[in-house]
Amino acid sequence: MKQFGAISAWAAAVAGLLFLGFGLAALKLDITTGAMLVIGALLATGAVRTLRKLSGGLRLLAGAWGLAAGFMVLPFAQSGSLRGFYSDLGWAAYGMTALALACVIGLTLTVLHKEK
Repeated sequence: MKQFGAISAWAAAVAGLLFLGFGLAALKLDITTGAMLVIGALLATGAVRTLRKLSGGLRLLAGAWGLAAGFMVLPFAQSGSLRGFYSDLGWAAYGMTALALACVIGLTLTVLHKEK
């Protein structure tokens, strides 16, 4: 269980770069783009602090994973018809589901990590 923090940190580095990349690729700045940029920055910062074993790195990483998971689950909560959700969006819905699960797994790994 000692490696869960490092695995979560490397996954957060990748996810943070994805959030930042998609946020910077957006043509307009709105609340969603701003949230993506903030979450990406928090994931990247938490990953760096965790990998360098700095104080508060795991707590920051857990909070960032929680924000990312909430952000990725938000479309599911806002869709009025969950029964027809997958048929409406097709493969994009499976991608959103995979990203949401990755965020929840990252949060779980961070929380289950045991420090020395």
